[in-house]
Amino acid sequence: MRIFKSLPLIILSFFALNSYSQLSLDKKGTGVSVSPAHLHLKQNPGSTKSYKVTINNDTPRLNSFKIGMKDFNMNKLGKSQFLEPGLGKYSLSKWTSVSPTFVDLKPFEKKEVTITITIPFNDPNANKAAWNILMIEQQEARKNLSITKKQSSSIGLGVVPTFAFGIFVYQNPPTVNNNNVELINFENSQDKIIIQAENKGDGIAYCSAYIDLTNITTGEQERLPVKKFTIVPELIRNFTYKIPAKFKKGKYLAIGVLDYEDAPEIQAAKLEFEIN
Repeated sequence: MRIFKSLPLIILSFFALNSYSQLSLDKKGTGVSVSPAHLHLKQNPGSTKSYKVTINNDTPRLNSFKIGMKDFNMNKLGKSQFLEPGLGKYSLSKWTSVSPTFVDLKPFEKKEVTITITIPFNDPNANKAAWNILMIEQQEARKNLSITKKQSSSIGLGVVPTFAFGIFVYQNPPTVNNNNVELINFENSQDKIIIQAENKGDGIAYCSAYIDLTNITTGEQERLPVKKFTIVPELIRNFTYKIPAKFKKGKYLAIGVLDYEDAPEIQAAKLEFEIN
């Protein structure tokens, strides 16, 4: 059994040498697919822009879809609550229109959906991040249920399996004036090290984090894999790194580093612990 003993936490800061920007990648495959998988926007207040989402029916059957927007709120730990358009605290749906709202796709056919977003000029919320989700929901006609052997106790339940796609749309205006992500905790628990970050600003941040581990006795060093993530305002995110089993008994130094796009400085935390 490996026992970990934590030593005091020290928070450090460095000037930023670079920043990380997250790219949206199209995901393609057999069956029914949509692309892109998510949209990251940077519209200025007072602007109107349109974006395309493609639905591809790579199957030998007709597929029909209803298309619409939903808002969603997230609590500090990232649990989502879906809401009707316009009801979210950071609602983008109130500025969004979708066309068409229903499509029939013949076998091996693809069609485009247009999302048009108009950001108002004189609304204070236009200078803050906003988001919503584009819902593409399969529609199936209800079928008649046939029970071959009817008895007085027979009950028929018809289940129509369907599927849906959710495409997250994030709007991060260039006019955001409070873009602030903080490293709020850095600790080890059993065989893991956890970086905890909170977005205390009004903008969406695209972050990267990593950990450098050093055996204080032998000087052996290893960088644990870089994690890249999106963190919206008011959200707290935990990033867990497993300590490699090859690390033997001894005292260790861990440096956790957090960086995000447009950050004025890189944040880092220092943690010493012991494996017994």
